[in-house]
Amino acid sequence: MSYTNSVKTYEVEMDVPVPPKKYNRKSKYPFSTMQANQSVMIPNKTYAAIMGLLRKHKLSGKKYVVRKSDGGMRVWRIE
Repeated sequence: MSYTNSVKTYEVEMDVPVPPKKYNRKSKYPFSTMQANQSVMIPNKTYAAIMGLLRKHKLSGKKYVVRKSDGGMRVWRIE
């Protein structure tokens, strides 16, 4: 099946497998290695930025608490 706009023609294909995601980049934050009851201070980040960093870790069932502290935001792994 082809799709043509005013400039270019595109070929629409079926049954092309999606390649797996490749994560070659290591995180600069230790969230994945933290055990329950451990904490880490993250300076110069907002609460919203920390929650964004934790999103993928929370999807795996880990639980965290973030609180403002002197010098930045402190993240505790609680489960």
